[in-house]
Amino acid sequence: MITDSLKRETVKELKMLIHELVEGNIASIVSSGFSEITESEIREELRYYPGKMTLPPNAAYQNWEGEIDIYEVGYKPPPNYEGTINLYYDGEQSDLTLKFNIYVENENEILIKIRDLDVM
Repeated sequence: MITDSLKRETVKELKMLIHELVEGNIASIVSSGFSEITESEIREELRYYPGKMTLPPNAAYQNWEGEIDIYEVGYKPPPNYEGTINLYYDGEQSDLTLKFNIYVENENEILIKIRDLDVM
């Protein structure tokens, strides 16, 4: 079950991860263990998308119907949950989607890792 606590923690972690993507700190994301794909795979996907990646507005992190989708993994965990969020380019919501895995540790602590980047 996706609790409000899980949503809050997910938003907190996503904000940090997306900030690092916007800043171009891809090597740091990968070396810190926050990605399940390689640095070159991330860079390749981002290179295909035109414009400049920007931070989503705070409202985007509260839109659980239109911009963030989290679902429980139906097969044997981990990860415990998977999710998607639309990235922003030039201040506008894009169709480039960040796919991520959520690992729940010690019931309240979570770890988010990039699973893929994809145009949806």
